[in-house]
Amino acid sequence: MAGKCKCPLPGPNMGYLVSFGDTMTALLAFFIVLNSLAEEQTGANLHAGTGSFVNALNSFGVPGIFPSKLSSQIFQMDQPGPVYVVGEDSEESTMQSTGPDNTEDRQRIVDWEQEDFERFLIEIDRWNELTPQPTVDGEVSFDLFAFLGQSGRIAPDDFFTAARQLAPLMRSNEYELEIVVWATTPTATAWKRALEQAAAIRQEAVDYLMLGDRASRVTASAKPWGSSTDKRPTVSIVARRLQK
Repeated sequence: MAGKCKCPLPGPNMGYLVSFGDTMTALLAFFIVLNSLAEEQTGANLHAGTGSFVNALNSFGVPGIFPSKLSSQIFQMDQPGPVYVVGEDSEESTMQSTGPDNTEDRQRIVDWEQEDFERFLIEIDRWNELTPQPTVDGEVSFDLFAFLGQSGRIAPDDFFTAARQLAPLMRSNEYELEIVVWATTPTATAWKRALEQAAAIRQEAVDYLMLGDRASRVTASAKPWGSSTDKRPTVSIVARRLQK
């Protein structure tokens, strides 16, 4: 007579997730009911209760605006969070704050400086069309100390000698040039005169190098010289290599 065949033991399964999900749903509903019975319905107390959670995950974060970096925000937000206004008649608490706020009122925990900065950026982006500048891999500057001309050709001869050395770079889309004229004094009239000279020198460089449609990659600017010990150049040519 053949022996009774023993069935193999069942392997692990995920059946426990059903009861686990029911438990989590019941706990969520329980805390929603508790929050609905609170005296204040501004959401400030609920946010204050998450202070320790925010501190614990402060280094966790989500991808921020910089590559390969993590922001301090737990949740990625396209808009800044709302500002909760708590009435003046709220009872003062003696318990210590659990979040990054310096106050101990157990109200909404928020980095006010970061919130104001985010609101400022959003308003700027809403009223102005902004485009990010390309990342610069490296740059080299040619400082010239020769005097600028007053009439006719403004740029000195040394300027065109340096421009000839940079001409091969302008055939590639990876490079751009900036012509900087340093103002003699930090005054409005000196800046205006330096800016007019920079624009004239830029046009002379575009015509001399025969850039044509590549002229948009040559810019002009006027800046004040901030050092009191170093000698001030009259004009500088800055060549930048842009990141692909």
